[in-house]
Amino acid sequence: MALGDVRSALAAIALAVLSACGTNQQVKAPDAPSVEPLSTAATAADTARFAEIVAAHNVRASRLETLESRASLELRYTDQDGDHFDQCEADIFLASGGRGALRATKVGNNILWVGSDGNRGWIFRLDGKPTRLTVFEGIGALPPGQRLAGDGAAEFTLLSPRAVRTIAGIAPIAEGWQLRPIEGVSGASPAESRFELVSALAGNSDAVFRFTKGGLPESVRIEPRGAEPVLIAALSEYVPAQAENLSQGAWPQVPRKIVVTGVAASGAKDSEARLYLDVPIAMAKRIKPRFFVLEELVGQLRPDAVEHIVVGAGADEQQ
Repeated sequence: MALGDVRSALAAIALAVLSACGTNQQVKAPDAPSVEPLSTAATAADTARFAEIVAAHNVRASRLETLESRASLELRYTDQDGDHFDQCEADIFLASGGRGALRATKVGNNILWVGSDGNRGWIFRLDGKPTRLTVFEGIGALPPGQRLAGDGAAEFTLLSPRAVRTIAGIAPIAEGWQLRPIEGVSGASPAESRFELVSALAGNSDAVFRFTKGGLPESVRIEPRGAEPVLIAALSEYVPAQAENLSQGAWPQVPRKIVVTGVAASGAKDSEARLYLDVPIAMAKRIKPRFFVLEELVGQLRPDAVEHIVVGAGADEQQ
């Protein structure tokens, strides 16, 4: 398959999410237990247990402000030409302040570079001619699934540093979370098996977490309010990430296997991206400061064409 097929696959997955976010239609529900509306059914003991889980989660997230790992990326999607499968190698670099970079390569060639300095985001598309750079000005704390204009906007939506943190279950959970009962679970089960946690994101959407009995996220869903999920991440195979100035027993846990499903509109087929981390570490071994400096990346990657998108309260403005 051509190098461009990997980027086309990422675009197909992200566009499924954007299409669902941008319409009022109900998207196809995932194969998971249905849930009841938000309720106050949780007891004081249930709430106290989740307060412990959130506190531990946020400590873990704080220890993962810096994270890097090599990874493999598998993509399954459907378009007008039928079902597709492709794979490539990737490097993930996350730093504090919303900074980060994801580099995808195939047969030794850079095909995609997605990153942010916390205020601006960018995507280099390097798999064809002309090579292209799109810069998103003023992204701030846009939530995962936020619709953006511009070339490469779909891939940026899926792979921006903030989106990667959220779907990997390593973003902190803000105050104001609520509990939602999971239907069909015995009342004798532990609180983390009977409830999911709903955390408001910027914009009109929520992140919905389900936790293991050990208090680690096992799934994260992104839901526009009043609609079915548009993005579902299943997290598993947790491993400790080596961290500086911490004993081995205190190293933060990271999911090695991250399966992200873009839930398609009714009648269409879901798309899926599987990310397998190699040896994640919570420190900067290969991270370079220039990874988060757009001007230096432009000098290194030398795109043929550049587009600037100003993200505003209304429609995005193209420059």
